[in-house]
Amino acid sequence: MPMFMIGVNAKGHRGWYTYRCDICNRKLSVGDDPIYYCQKCVNSNTNARFCLADARRLHFRCPYCGSELTLYH
Repeated sequence: MPMFMIGVNAKGHRGWYTYRCDICNRKLSVGDDPIYYCQKCVNSNTNARFCLADARRLHFRCPYCGSELTLYH
């Protein structure tokens, strides 16, 4: 019988680790898709997360505050 992950190590459902791009509203899965975010806007409770295509189009700058976008690890 295979061992399943139980408790705090369980992955949960996809809603726990998915985000939406602020511009195109594309679903972004943590670990599967590159997610770029603005450190200033995330700290101020504005969920500024972007997909790779929109981050390139914005020249890796946040459209809200103008700071540099960083890759979510």
